[in-house]
Amino acid sequence: MSITTILGYEIQPGVSAEEYEAWLFDVHAPDLLANPHLDRIVFNKVLRPVRQASGGTADVPEGLTFYRIAEMHFADEQAYADYLAWFAEHPIPAERGPAGRTEFKFYLVTESTEVTR
Repeated sequence: MSITTILGYEIQPGVSAEEYEAWLFDVHAPDLLANPHLDRIVFNKVLRPVRQASGGTADVPEGLTFYRIAEMHFADEQAYADYLAWFAEHPIPAERGPAGRTEFKFYLVTESTEVTR
């Protein structure tokens, strides 16, 4: 059983998409991947809500938008606990972190089950 954290977020007002992308891939992702307990990160850029067969859009509350839905993958619950402990001992400096750049809408810890062909 693997553990995945799922985060939905927008970019903070005043930060351009270009600035955000440069920080995300050049600074933040390497800082996160320095933690040996994190297996991988998947960044999903949100394009649009999906249309239902009835022609309506999926149930997205009015005004709720996401720039990205990100996933961080861990081997198991212990690896996630070790990830948190590692960052407690090796904090990301505030100037490199998400504050002022990322407006989190949700952050969930999930048990993942993958089904493949």
